[in-house]
Amino acid sequence: MNGDNRFFKRILELVDAEPFQPFDIHTSDGRAYFIDAPEYFARSREGDIVVYFTPEDDRAVTIRVSQIVSLEVANRPAA
Repeated sequence: MNGDNRFFKRILELVDAEPFQPFDIHTSDGRAYFIDAPEYFARSREGDIVVYFTPEDDRAVTIRVSQIVSLEVANRPAA
């Protein structure tokens, strides 16, 4: 399994977890995205793209899984 598949599988585990725990996605360009609710999250069937809709302005952030360098369960409360 390559790194992309590993990250995609882990993201699915985090999004589908009961109870949900917020997490951060860190990308190779130094950005971090705080995923605070599973309802604001979508994924491609191919497993190469994830999309996060920001709750404050419903802006869609597209993240290529190949650009993810780490995932971290956050120490902040969910939305």
